[in-house]
Amino acid sequence: MKPEAATSEGKGQDMAKAVVKRDYKVSADELWAVVGDFGNTAWVQGASDTEIEGSGVGMVRVFKMGDDPGIREKLETIDHASRTLTYSIGDNLPLPVKNYMSKMVVTAAGDGCQLEWSCTCDPDGVSEEEAAASVEGMYGAMTGWIADLVEKA
Repeated sequence: MKPEAATSEGKGQDMAKAVVKRDYKVSADELWAVVGDFGNTAWVQGASDTEIEGSGVGMVRVFKMGDDPGIREKLETIDHASRTLTYSIGDNLPLPVKNYMSKMVVTAAGDGCQLEWSCTCDPDGVSEEEAAASVEGMYGAMTGWIADLVEKA
């Protein structure tokens, strides 16, 4: 999907918006069992170690890649009824963005379901389009990792 650019209201600066949608051959409840369990990192590939700090809203999951201090993702909101969660990344984001806020929504779609993964962020040294494209590239890989886990038969 083509990156969308948006203007952050009241900030007087441009922000990037990225959206990736992927269909899965499992039920929405099956996919949400993985995505909605924020502490479940079984689908993540390439991390040398993961740590979970706390539980529920406010919990943090840390993905470590080699000797770096890790990518810290904080669960901001979760709504199991609508299969929606939001999280932020404040530390060590390996993309040219800052002020990153992400939303994941799982919906039923035909015989399976769809994951919509979106974010808003401020570009860091790149254009809004380049920032959005970098996030969408990451989401593309990560939605594939999720498929590898939930669709293996």
